[in-house]
Amino acid sequence: MAKHNSHVIALLFMVDMSSIVLGAYNVLLGAYYGLESNNLPTPWKVMQLCEKYNIRRIRIDEPNLDVIESFRGTNIEVSFGVSNGLITNMATNHTAVEEWFANYIAPFIDDLTINYIVVGDKAVPGLDDSILPVMKSLQDLLNRRFLGQVKITTLVGLSALGVKAPPSSGAFDPNVFENMRGILQFLWGQGSPLMLSLNPYEAYAYNNISLGYATFTPQLEQNPPIRIDGNLSYNNLFDEVVDAFYAAIDKASVGHVAIAIGETGWPTNGGNDGASPKLAATYNINFKNHISSGKGTPMKPNIYIEGFIKSLFNENEKPEGESRFYGMFNVDSTPIYSPVF
Repeated sequence: MAKHNSHVIALLFMVDMSSIVLGAYNVLLGAYYGLESNNLPTPWKVMQLCEKYNIRRIRIDEPNLDVIESFRGTNIEVSFGVSNGLITNMATNHTAVEEWFANYIAPFIDDLTINYIVVGDKAVPGLDDSILPVMKSLQDLLNRRFLGQVKITTLVGLSALGVKAPPSSGAFDPNVFENMRGILQFLWGQGSPLMLSLNPYEAYAYNNISLGYATFTPQLEQNPPIRIDGNLSYNNLFDEVVDAFYAAIDKASVGHVAIAIGETGWPTNGGNDGASPKLAATYNINFKNHISSGKGTPMKPNIYIEGFIKSLFNENEKPEGESRFYGMFNVDSTPIYSPVF
């Protein structure tokens, strides 16, 4: 009888997980909530906007108590990071880690779902020797509170790679390899992904990548671009970049570490003709469909990838140009284009 019951429980678990993954894109998809602006709506209104448009995950760069408080008691998961400016001190000062934890984690344990703590925003190279000690110290504090559901990661960009193409040759910069290997060992041990910053518009606007390849729409091209890498073929930039990181991870020989997309999106203004609401909507819906399809990438097929679309709002205090115009919503909470959630 006990054996029969265990089979029933296992089956129920499988059905439940299937409904979570396949039946609700928002489990995999979230929104980056950038705060570099002086005209944003109040965090309370942002929380209401997220509920209205079924946005169930948000990520902010640094813990903002007003923002965190506004999502308290909701079913919206929140991710936030340890800012780059704090990492060096926290790497050697355990009291600073405890204070950070006491300010931003402990008060919210009972009524806020914290998804990720992100130690460093594109801090590799530069702070790569300090990231792992902070991760370990925070993990110790989480373990003491039995908070295994909170995952720790770091956000890296292309600057972490020494070799980017072809994807199978992807490798971390030799100057950061050993530190990245330690970080990856930690992530593998905790079941946490490595978080990537992926900016396809920059590749299109400044590096001569075709529009169709950058936006998952090869049909826009007269001759759809196909990149061949051994027995693998690529028809979009996203898969090429993600697989370059997977190849780099594999070369570190620490076991399988998943990848999550910490930020990606497309600007609606501020750049060349490619910066438009229409193309932003196209990229974001294609990104959503791609990560939630379960197709994975040519190198790592049949996987789902989590991701955060940048950004909820335009940010008028960012540097001039397209970086100010990644918002999906106006500051009055009306959509700039049809939301993809």
